[in-house]
Amino acid sequence: MVSLWADPWTPEYGMGFDVGAEDEPLPRVDASVESDDWSAPRTTRALAPCPVWFVDGVRRVELRLLATDGGRRVPGLFGSYAVGGVRSELRAAFGGHRIFRSVIAAGGVMPPAIHLRLGTSRLAFEPATDPGGDPDRPLWKLQQLMREAEGALAARVAAEEGSLVLVDGPLTFRDPTLAPVVGVIKRFSRQYLDAERDSLLGRLMPGERTPLFALGDETRPLRRYAWYTRVAVLRGPWHDRAGIARCEVSAGVGQDAASGLADRVTALLPAFAGRPSDARTPQNLVPVAALEAWLRHRMGHHGMVRRALLAELAASQKE
Repeated sequence: MVSLWADPWTPEYGMGFDVGAEDEPLPRVDASVESDDWSAPRTTRALAPCPVWFVDGVRRVELRLLATDGGRRVPGLFGSYAVGGVRSELRAAFGGHRIFRSVIAAGGVMPPAIHLRLGTSRLAFEPATDPGGDPDRPLWKLQQLMREAEGALAARVAAEEGSLVLVDGPLTFRDPTLAPVVGVIKRFSRQYLDAERDSLLGRLMPGERTPLFALGDETRPLRRYAWYTRVAVLRGPWHDRAGIARCEVSAGVGQDAASGLADRVTALLPAFAGRPSDARTPQNLVPVAALEAWLRHRMGHHGMVRRALLAELAASQKE
């Protein structure tokens, strides 16, 4: 018998639970690294407050492109992205941020750098390419550039501040830091656990988590420790994965440290649960939502940037 359950995210953001067919194989999963017992949630105790940084990035497509190289035509785009952080210790405050701009073409075609003036500002769109030819590859490349910038900022903040750092989204591993950087993933896009262990997720309450499980691949069986935790309980006709986030930390920190981080983060997240008015409630944490709005404002007015790019392209074609 088919049962129907609602997803609390507003439609323009897709679904918080978005597990479907994947072209890429699932990573190797070891669900017994911390415990073989998945019959009940692991409850965390209240821990002493500590400074915590929330790091996130936002991206925006300014203009879609068709790039030509001899007889070839490939899709591309002008894109902007920004990364920044919020520090929370009794009170929250925005930290540093950086704005990046790229012109990206698919098919291995490297576009020229574009520099233009917008009022008193000078915008530099740095060139990048992706070897794939699919029309969505430039957008994927823009997302990867943003993720790399997020990872670099998180590693720097963790090294300089010595604080717990939470990154909105999966970790990147280009920086081999052992600092306590934790990825908080709000969308379900893969199912990592077998049905018996997966059933524990629906029974989690705020302040509870699953045991750790290891994620790896054929060359490195252990790359990340991960766990699921509930950020908040939603009342209504929502499915039982609403309000649950997956967290992950580099395996380089060691299992004992990963267990300690899992307890600390699990106890911490409910205090930052997204408000009911948020389009991605409750996994979109309050500091992250505020940071996203702050960064979007600092990327400049989309309409003005677009018009400046169109004028620059029109001028270059007359030369």
